[in-house]
Amino acid sequence: MTHPIKGQCLCGSVKFETALPDHIDACHCSMCQKWAGSVFIGADYRKSDAVKILSDTDLTWYESSEWAKRGFCKVCGSSLFYRLKQVEDFWAVCAGSLNLPSGLSLNKEIFIDEKSDMFELSGDHDRLTGQEFFASLQSNS
Repeated sequence: MTHPIKGQCLCGSVKFETALPDHIDACHCSMCQKWAGSVFIGADYRKSDAVKILSDTDLTWYESSEWAKRGFCKVCGSSLFYRLKQVEDFWAVCAGSLNLPSGLSLNKEIFIDEKSDMFELSGDHDRLTGQEFFASLQSNS
């Protein structure tokens, strides 16, 4: 990992590093809305070693559905990671937990069929329904 990007929860109890993402995605599914408090903005990675956990004593995982789990800090409650159970190399990391440089762009929005009317993210990028998103995962495997 060349020049890793540092990440951590609000209280600093969970620390990690990743590679610089080439883009950021937004998820509008109802579970992400509840978990993140609104639209989830995250960096997606497709390597099993994409995230190197440096301090995980207070990292805990919640099995949020049959297909996914979500990692958060049990001390401060910061939302940190989203993992697909059936796609081992898929990591979504909460963009707000990363020390990201400027200049990154939004690549796509997913679950737009569950999007709240108050969110209109600008820009020219893909906008996928939940069904289209899951189909894209199968075609990329």
